[in-house]
Amino acid sequence: MVISTTADVQAPDGDYMRITTLIVLVMAAVLLAGCTQQAAQPTPVPTAAVAPDTIRTATSPLGTILMDARGMTLYYFANDIPASGISSCSGQCAVAWPVFFVDSVKVSPPLDAADFGSITRADGTKQTTYYGWPLYYWQGDTKPGDVSGENVQKVWFVMRPDEQVLIAHTTDLGLYLTDTTGKTLYYFTKDTAGTSTCTGACLAKWPAFSTGPVSAPSVLKESDFSAVSRSDGMKQTAFMGRPLYYFADDAQPGDVKGQGFGSAWYVANVSGYTPAPVPTTLNTLSPSGSGYGGGGY
Repeated sequence: MVISTTADVQAPDGDYMRITTLIVLVMAAVLLAGCTQQAAQPTPVPTAAVAPDTIRTATSPLGTILMDARGMTLYYFANDIPASGISSCSGQCAVAWPVFFVDSVKVSPPLDAADFGSITRADGTKQTTYYGWPLYYWQGDTKPGDVSGENVQKVWFVMRPDEQVLIAHTTDLGLYLTDTTGKTLYYFTKDTAGTSTCTGACLAKWPAFSTGPVSAPSVLKESDFSAVSRSDGMKQTAFMGRPLYYFADDAQPGDVKGQGFGSAWYVANVSGYTPAPVPTTLNTLSPSGSGYGGGGY
């Protein structure tokens, strides 16, 4: 009996049986090992596709700005009143400044989806908002990263997520400063450069505005913002040396109830100008004739 492998091998019949059995056992062992290795391989788990952010940030010549998923810049309109649910841009304005809207806001840090919302416009369409400010595109931006809409007509500005001071505008008051949410900021004419004279009952009526290093629209010089050390230890933010305040009676963004109060308080216009303070004897009365304790507050 002859067994053929890579070379002819002759063996007695008894040896043939033993060799055949040994070959069968070795092949079985090899096959079993292969099956075991295959069984040990983990089964791949399908990974769900992650939806891209619908709003994101990007670096631009104007700093970190807000963009859509394609990289097109988003803007806000100084004539809008944030959180009012109304857009002041319609008709031909909306042709030049198309509305931005996404059904689902998906963002990554440092953005927070809770800071975004939406409004229903007068024509029934939806518009996405950021801190209550309606968001827009600019027809002059033709490619991702363009920021040509900044300061158009002095009322359109790129939305920058790290801004602590924004600009609002009305026909009567012109351009003036607000905080991120649109709350009006004020000057006190009795303050001197770099010094606040509003304390005690005055400060309760006119809370100091305080923030860290200021980021603001490009038309404002960040070097014009500074921190004023108050007697109570607070660091109060100032613009062009004038400390900035809120007015306690302003209940919502867009309120300017403090304008002209006591002939000593005025909205913080972007020029830094305020009328000359009236004589102290007149400053003791509010516009309605009722005093708040002197000093025009």
